[in-house]
Amino acid sequence: MRKPLRLDEDYNEYVKDFYRKIEDYDWVKATDTTVGLESYLHRYRSRRMESLMQRYGKGDRYLDVGCGTGLILRRMPAGAVGIDLNPRHLERAAKHAPHAHVQSADAEKLPFADGQFSTVICTEVLEHLVHPEDAVAGIHRVLESGGRFIGSTPRHALLWRFRFLSSTHFHNEPFHNEFEEAELRELLKPVKILLLEKKFFRSTFFFVCEKE
Repeated sequence: MRKPLRLDEDYNEYVKDFYRKIEDYDWVKATDTTVGLESYLHRYRSRRMESLMQRYGKGDRYLDVGCGTGLILRRMPAGAVGIDLNPRHLERAAKHAPHAHVQSADAEKLPFADGQFSTVICTEVLEHLVHPEDAVAGIHRVLESGGRFIGSTPRHALLWRFRFLSSTHFHNEPFHNEFEEAELRELLKPVKILLLEKKFFRSTFFFVCEKE
């Protein structure tokens, strides 16, 4: 198992600045239209996350950590909160999910009260974080007792070697991690894992956790 990365804060800010200032990918557009082979992956992820939310989501106080342009946020209950570092994403998310509240915030430093949410979603975000353990600790903190944490992240798999074929992928992306199962289980230790599955040609982990 690879050890968690604790890189210096200058590098961490460099990575975050990429998302604040450069990255401009619209997951809703890539899912609802066909921009390339990646559209099929995005559609699968969206359907699977919606299914997991319907089956495992609790209450109606939802938080989407790293909401992007609102792909999953638009399927959440009214009043859901979506956060992202990217102002371009937030502008689009506000249009795609008009029933939700969106705001600029750092996934590694969640600006919410303890126990504020009943369900937290974090899909395709942890792999972009230099310190994902800080994000998981924050998610655990803002969940109420018995609250659910539902998410997805890439698995270390052959499929991701072909990311260069994507017509829309940012090839200068500064940081991207693909998790081994033991590594992901270690990362999710603050919460109880209810479900951990490998889907889409075993390239992606989907998980459901609960705060005890």
